[in-house]
Amino acid sequence: MATNIKILILNLNLKAITMIKYFMVLVVLLQSSLIFAQEVEIKTGPIIEKYGKVYQVNSVDLQLNNETEYKVIFDIYTDNSKNNSINPLLNAVARYLNMHAQQGVLLENMKVAVILHGAATKYTINELAFQEQFGVSNPNSKLLQELKNANVELYVCGQSYIASGFKIEDKSSNIKLALSALTALIKYQSEGYNIINFN
Repeated sequence: MATNIKILILNLNLKAITMIKYFMVLVVLLQSSLIFAQEVEIKTGPIIEKYGKVYQVNSVDLQLNNETEYKVIFDIYTDNSKNNSINPLLNAVARYLNMHAQQGVLLENMKVAVILHGAATKYTINELAFQEQFGVSNPNSKLLQELKNANVELYVCGQSYIASGFKIEDKSSNIKLALSALTALIKYQSEGYNIINFN
């Protein structure tokens, strides 16, 4: 009987210790998630207000010089959007502008071009054509307009556009037509633009 009582007490002690361990782990996880939630700050703007959210990073070791002119061309040919949402690569263009403007780089020092081709070509047709073709609104229309308003030069590859079966008259007024993506990339590189490709 005494042995049974000792085993019972031992089992109760082990269960209590296990529960205390789980409780301690839970407390640590909750505290760390609260600390992380308090430290993360996300901002939009100042150039593209509704798009291109930027995580605030303090004490960085590398950032752009505010006085230098930067020339980039985004090469976008994939579409990783889900459920008729914004193409994340187009949103990256807005993030590029906002992130560096938040660090003091003036918009006039950021020369940005975008060439859309491949799977991203469909976003270059106007709203009416997009609705007729896909049965929904173009999720990127407003973002493309905002990018154009920020002096981003937006091009579609003529080869991809025609191969996709789109009519020239259905091209969005926010988009210019390039002979090809190859042509745009060569032209802009010859003018000192650096390619950004996250595809």
